Amino acid sequence: MEITDIDDYLLSRKCDYKGRTYLVRDNGAVCRVPKEDGRLNKWDNIWTFGTKREDNGYMYLTGNVSIHQIVCTAFHGAPAAPQLIVDHIDTNRCNNRPENLRWATKLENALNNPATRKKIIFHCGSVEAFIENPAILQGKALSTDISWMRAVTKKEAETCRRNIERWAAIDSPPSNSGKGVGDYIFSDDDQDFVRSWNGGLLLPEQKTWAQQKAEIEAENQRRYEEEHSLKDSLTPGALQLNWVTPTEFPMCPSHPSENPLNAYSQNMKIGGVFCRNRYGESYLKDFGFNTEGDTIIVLNYQPGGVKEWYLCGIHFENGKYVHKSIRSYFQEIGGRKDFTTYTGGIWTGGDVLDDFC
Repeated sequence: MEITDIDDYLLSRKCDYKGRTYLVRDNGAVCRVPKEDGRLNKWDNIWTFGTKREDNGYMYLTGNVSIHQIVCTAFHGAPAAPQLIVDHIDTNRCNNRPENLRWATKLENALNNPATRKKIIFHCGSVEAFIENPAILQGKALSTDISWMRAVTKKEAETCRRNIERWAAIDSPPSNSGKGVGDYIFSDDDQDFVRSWNGGLLLPEQKTWAQQKAEIEAENQRRYEEEHSLKDSLTPGALQLNWVTPTEFPMCPSHPSENPLNAYSQNMKIGGVFCRNRYGESYLKDFGFNTEGDTIIVLNYQPGGVKEWYLCGIHFENGKYVHKSIRSYFQEIGGRKDFTTYTGGIWTGGDVLDDFC
């Protein structure tokens, strides 16, 4: 209703990266803060997921400013050592949500990629053989994307070996388990163990990624329940439910009558402003009562967002009008389909894009 995908977030943090300050959301969006002199540059004060670079698949704000580096810094702190890079846990370089990012050595990052592991096995016989002796790759013809591994140091290989020894200690060899080596390197079975790099030493006093992820998820759930609970709107006598941003409802009656929903419907004008908030104004496109007659179903349109069409319901409860956000849509036909169903009609238009989004 009042948000687009980029505004669908629960946590926001601030961090410094390469001499600039950024605001960062837990959906992977970033916003660069203007410099102290007040001059605005391109991308200042603009929330963005970044632009994908086709040469490497990563998301960038501009130039060499990578989104994943900013998000990881904001939610996981600065790297403990310059050797660390950001690892995308699910190997999707466009998924920059903080729970999908972690600091890792370049080698650990590479071994988390199934395609890279297969190449290593092809050239070395096994990942274990490579970790035991990284020099095994010297002199071999390698593809460009893994040729750097000829120069992997014994120190970095030893860090990986220590991690792999954890599953070896519980007698779970990867060749029989069906898991990739990356699953063991980044395993969270030992809650006192953390994959971190500090001069080649592991830091057991730090939290594991499983603990960090659990804390983020718990905080996300708490924030979600808080943000989406029933709360006052910017209009006296009107509440909002599942509606994060404080919103004004210009058509809402100031004084409820004996039949409050009929009074509301009489105020509604097609094409007029149905609601407004800091993201803009939303215009009424259609409305009608549900089959029970206790809720007004509203289809409205807010231009400029990723999803511009919205459906909400209005009911009267404890002397106040409750505005409940139902769903947002990419296309008008998607909203029309649900509007038809909610108001007791029969949809004959078949499947639409929003059925699959």
